[in-house]
Amino acid sequence: MKFIKCIRGALLAAAPLLFIGQAFGATFKSVATKDGHIIVLISGEIAEGDSDALKAAIKTANDAGKFVSGVRLNSPGGNLLEGVKLAAAVKFAKAATNVAKGGTCASACFLVFAAGEKKFANYAARVGVHGASDQNGEETTRSGAATVSMAKVAKELGVPDAIIGRMVVTPPNEMVWLTPTDLQSMGTTMVGKPSQVATDPQGATPSAPRQTEPSNPMDIRPTSKAAAPPSWDDMVKAAALASSKQNGGKPMTFRVCQPEFKTCNNGVVFQSKGKDVMVKVTRNLDEIIIRREVCSFNESGDIRRCLDWDKNTIHRDMKDSSGTWVKVADE
Repeated sequence: MKFIKCIRGALLAAAPLLFIGQAFGATFKSVATKDGHIIVLISGEIAEGDSDALKAAIKTANDAGKFVSGVRLNSPGGNLLEGVKLAAAVKFAKAATNVAKGGTCASACFLVFAAGEKKFANYAARVGVHGASDQNGEETTRSGAATVSMAKVAKELGVPDAIIGRMVVTPPNEMVWLTPTDLQSMGTTMVGKPSQVATDPQGATPSAPRQTEPSNPMDIRPTSKAAAPPSWDDMVKAAALASSKQNGGKPMTFRVCQPEFKTCNNGVVFQSKGKDVMVKVTRNLDEIIIRREVCSFNESGDIRRCLDWDKNTIHRDMKDSSGTWVKVADE
């Protein structure tokens, strides 16, 4: 299968660290539909061996002359490598994926959902993405590499760049919950009834309406946009709008040229969750764009974590004693 072959080496190299939360193993249940097909229900955290369990469920159905038409997901995530294997099994079976009312599908589960031949999600379900962590729940260089590998898998599965971008810049201890518009941008059919106030699938308790301010560096798309994912221009405009609201009606913009590199940087700065976030464009002497980035800064303002919008890669920069930013790590 093309997408699994493209990233299998990178995933196996980082396998000891490919976790998004501690996993204890999902439960599997096969349910017959009225038309005689089988739906496999997967619940709980994803752990090693779960892909074999799904393959066994599919084989059992096939041996009985039945067809597994769909997989219903309710999982907070778990072992990322096993999530990729589950996604491969779903894709090979050409099964639909579904997150039902009150269900959750996040982290590694998102890749399984994205692998569906058709995808369905209830308006009252939650589908979320974020980066990978190591076995201790920490964000390290190797977990950063795993996040990039996860992004490659998502890309092969047809996930839009805007969602992938938010995946790779969101730390493993945070979560980006995708909106119906996000899900529709990746071909998901929304079912049920939309509501103005989201509900918590664990307790059906109304949560606060979505804030105007972006909840993370990539969550800055205009709410008036149609189902298509935001373009870079959309992001810049939305960042400028957020910055304007935070700075008395005028966005905080900057232009800095670096003669030693023969480049100039233009950008806009706003705040998200108490941190400064920068949307930046770098151009050469001929005003040709050579790089577009979204960066978030630490509280001291001397370390930043940047997503390269076009390459879907992440790097960290540090400010030296002269005030110059120097790249210190790739993730």
